[in-house]
Amino acid sequence: MKFNNLFKPITINRLSIKNRIVMPAMALFFTDNYTFSNPYKEFYRERANGGVGLMFIGPVAIDKVGSTPHMLGLFEEDHIKPFKQFNKELHSLTDVKVGIQLMHQGRYANGKLTGMTPIAPSPIPSPLTRETPREMTQSDIEEVKNSFTKSALWAKEAGFDYIELIAGGGYLIGEFLSPLTNHRTDEYGGSIEKRMRFGLEVIRKVRKAIGEDVCMGIRVSGHDYLEGGNTNVESSLFCVEAEKAGVNAINVTGGWHETNIPQVSSDVPPGAFLYLARNIKEKVGIPVFASNRLGDPVLAEKALRAGASDMICWGRPLIADPELALKVKNGKLKEVVPCIACNQGCLDAIFLKNQVSCTVNPNVGLEGKRVLSDALTKKRIFVAGGGPAGMQFAVNASRQGHDVTLYEMSDTLGGQVNLIEAIPGKEAYSGVVKSLENRLEVYGVTVKLKTVLTAEMIEKKRPDLLVVATGAQPAKLNIFGIDQPKVVSAWDLLNGTVSEIGNQVVVIGGGATGCETALMIAKLDIPSADTFRFLSFQSAESPDNLKHMLYRSGRKITVLEMAPHMASNMGATTRWALIKSLKLLSVDLRTKTKIIRIEENGVVIESKHGEELLLSDTIVIATGSRSVNSLAQEVKDLEIEVITIGDAKQPRKISDAIFEGFDEAYKL
Repeated sequence: MKFNNLFKPITINRLSIKNRIVMPAMALFFTDNYTFSNPYKEFYRERANGGVGLMFIGPVAIDKVGSTPHMLGLFEEDHIKPFKQFNKELHSLTDVKVGIQLMHQGRYANGKLTGMTPIAPSPIPSPLTRETPREMTQSDIEEVKNSFTKSALWAKEAGFDYIELIAGGGYLIGEFLSPLTNHRTDEYGGSIEKRMRFGLEVIRKVRKAIGEDVCMGIRVSGHDYLEGGNTNVESSLFCVEAEKAGVNAINVTGGWHETNIPQVSSDVPPGAFLYLARNIKEKVGIPVFASNRLGDPVLAEKALRAGASDMICWGRPLIADPELALKVKNGKLKEVVPCIACNQGCLDAIFLKNQVSCTVNPNVGLEGKRVLSDALTKKRIFVAGGGPAGMQFAVNASRQGHDVTLYEMSDTLGGQVNLIEAIPGKEAYSGVVKSLENRLEVYGVTVKLKTVLTAEMIEKKRPDLLVVATGAQPAKLNIFGIDQPKVVSAWDLLNGTVSEIGNQVVVIGGGATGCETALMIAKLDIPSADTFRFLSFQSAESPDNLKHMLYRSGRKITVLEMAPHMASNMGATTRWALIKSLKLLSVDLRTKTKIIRIEENGVVIESKHGEELLLSDTIVIATGSRSVNSLAQEVKDLEIEVITIGDAKQPRKISDAIFEGFDEAYKL
């Protein structure tokens, strides 16, 4: 496909931008005192060099009460200088346009971190911090408007090309807009016209201060996705008025952070929220940006061709691959490292107040520190195992000039990632394997499939280094009756080895693997997205019948877990969506439950209600895994250097495996 629209220049106000690719503001937590630290600079520098057209730094706090110390700040004069120096550098070395996003968190601010009581339109507790904000007085309102204006003027002085005010996501301006968080009875509350007043006053005041020449925009929620909150109708009304007030473009994202509608996880279909931008674009006369699950360049190009938006936001895709824009432009799609929407290193990290990292890009946060270079001494390296750890190691070692041969006992690469992609909503994980496969080819790694690397082969060929990345196997349970034919492993179900599943299913193990396997089983009888779309479009079934079909699994499925919580080894931003899906499909989730034995007709369990027999004709074991690393022991007397990585070292997450593969190769 030709990406003509994606790389077409655009002018917003008086700002000329080389292409339609936007890197939106994203929390990174690379500071704990508001400072524009060196990790930020290295992170943004790498993306600026990667070919993006417009790049937003931020979110940037306009004051202390509406922020946290983990955010960047521009509310003191000392904050200006590092931004100014950095912008000067980028403008001299690149043609990227640099924006800043100014934020006040409102009731989302964390008073425990700032030492200040958060402020908001009304004293309604935040579901994220569990704190109740103080209702803003008229004096507070004027002070916040002045803070937005002062920070905007300083942003102009610092050389930013574009100033964006965040008016969505559940933050302060959005809180004034929403009837859920604005219960005021003065001129700032009540009707939609009054609820818009604060945001519009901020826009007008900032516009007057910075002048007409500076490019200014807003980022809005196209739909709050909260019962009783604003929909795309109210959001569009605000955007129309914001255009009149002086904004030059509108950046449309999805719902608030507290919504129970998934926004950016892998189970959200790519482009699912594009309609939000399209609906707003139909009502305004200024450029509109589209966001969320648009990282596929083909999808992004089609969205622009269709006129759904004027620019495309790539946030996490540019965390995953800083050179994404350049690779697409130069036809190097095989080298793209795709975002898999796992949320593990980005959103999950932010909720834990940790620095952002990335499952598929182990160098995030380490830009400028770990730079691959040609090896001084080139080694002949054998890698045993073609999972993510072994593949990542092989790619990086070969990039440094080493002679690398990778051995994989099966006929496909990918290891356990191939199991994950069988789970509904996790299809994007296949991109990890495909990307690594492509890069193995690009960097000249010799790959030998259906070949077991043995100690005898190593003794005969004498490599300089052996890397053991042989992964893991399902852990075995010591339970009476475990050897019955109806007892199968979750791995065998996910890889297709087991094809017959009964109508009464019990899953033993309520971690991520057990819950996701239960979801896969529950969705076997549900219409595919294409089928559902066809039936809906043709009005073949009533809406009620279609909804019933979506939630009817056709099986009785029970998940058993000894711990107090299901899927406790998953990140917060994906766990709730998984649990919600299981409940919608009527999967019975039982915690604090002990397995006593397996009988011919079911599983005997013990809980607070006593002993009980659960009838079942298929029992799925999903209770963890154990390392497979015997090869390292078998060659210990050969005086060959050995490194063990990934699950072969210790069963962990895919992010750990990829990071370890990258890191060990870097140390060579």
